[in-house]
Amino acid sequence: MSFENKTLIVYLDGDYRRFKAVADLYQCFDRGDAHILITSFNDQNELRGQIDLLNSNYDFIDERHILTEYYSTTTYNNAIEIEEILKRLNYGHVIVVTSQYHIFRTKMIFKDRFKYNDKFKFVGVHHDTTFIEYASEVVKLGLYLMRNYKFFTKDKLLYSKSKYRTKSRLTYQ
Repeated sequence: MSFENKTLIVYLDGDYRRFKAVADLYQCFDRGDAHILITSFNDQNELRGQIDLLNSNYDFIDERHILTEYYSTTTYNNAIEIEEILKRLNYGHVIVVTSQYHIFRTKMIFKDRFKYNDKFKFVGVHHDTTFIEYASEVVKLGLYLMRNYKFFTKDKLLYSKSKYRTKSRLTYQ
């Protein structure tokens, strides 16, 4: 299946505050020209606990345009899963939305994985960031630069225990 003329807006899990930017970007497109990919939409996803996607603030988002991915546990895994999705659904453009403090590492990982593919754009969402978030980012950047990042996962691969794992919309596309 090919969506060459469509844009995939990727919400990287990790901070529910990024979703407002995703929704704002979605509104900039004509109806049907953009889809939203929520990664990793497992039981521990912050978006589940903070924002109800079905509330009236997001009525403009067509639920048929929301794809979900459950397998990623790191930014590196996000890139791998998105690569698999793009092999099947071939979007013409991809906008990756992440936090400003996270954008440097995200760009580095995606550019390494996709060999500087020009279909990718990156949006950094600015919000109050804690010292712990910055410190965590420095550690993760160090792990990635040492090429150990791909072995680092969070929460013992929570996606394997997720009750939502088998319900990915990608299986219905």
